[in-house]
Amino acid sequence: MKINPEDIEVPLEKTVSFNNGEAEVSIAKKYNGSEAGLYKSYMSMCASNDKEFVDTEGMDSEATYKSCSMQYEKMRAMMSDDSKGELTEEQKKLPAPIQKSILQKMKKDGKLSKKESGKDEE
Repeated sequence: MKINPEDIEVPLEKTVSFNNGEAEVSIAKKYNGSEAGLYKSYMSMCASNDKEFVDTEGMDSEATYKSCSMQYEKMRAMMSDDSKGELTEEQKKLPAPIQKSILQKMKKDGKLSKKESGKDEE
């Protein structure tokens, strides 16, 4: 199943807090602007390639979306690691479009090293 990254909706997350007997509910996108691009790229690749990150062969679009989303959560910390300002060894094993999204996220967050910044523009 092919999914265009632009068609992927970033999930919403709600928080509820209680203060002096009043409840406050807040609903916001689960991933901020810089991570939203990485999420969309990952979800598109996961849904398009049945065995890329998780086996989605034979699943309908809803089941595929759920499986890919759960796998993203498992891989999120590894893919979001920008502590060195460049791709980690684990990130270098990911497909090229995901690597590019990780580098773009680092660039947006101002964490991309000068060395990697030159590679990203190629």
